Amino acid sequence: MKLLPLICLTTMLGLIACGPPPPDPRAKQLWGDNLEIAKAQAAKNNKLVFVNFTGSDWCPACMALHDHVLTQKAFLDFAERNLELVFIDFPMNKPIDEEVKIANHALADQYGIQGYPTVLVLDVDGTVVHRVEELGNKNARAYTADLKKALNK
Repeated sequence: MKLLPLICLTTMLGLIACGPPPPDPRAKQLWGDNLEIAKAQAAKNNKLVFVNFTGSDWCPACMALHDHVLTQKAFLDFAERNLELVFIDFPMNKPIDEEVKIANHALADQYGIQGYPTVLVLDVDGTVVHRVEELGNKNARAYTADLKKALNK
């Protein structure tokens, strides 16, 4: 019986240690929610536009992509030099402005989004140059390496 508290404590510590790494502080600055602004910035800075269609508060794969990849140093180092970052959110449990909701649904229709997460990389004209519809259980380094390869960067 004396081992039970020790086993519980060890299990809890193990679960805490397996959580996502802390986000890079740059994440909040680098991510936006307006595709038109991002395309204009991309044209000005000779970058592509990375668009994450997400269900941020209900989609487990979306939350994993956000926590383990899109807010991490390895991804943001690459993104800062090469991408303008945009999230298009479809939350279920947090409020979203009606105009934003309508605009997000129009973008999802325009780009044929069927599920979440879906990531598009666009040129400055809005043409899709790369599309990913699954995370594939990758960390930020592996995801970024695949993205670099796909974009020839």
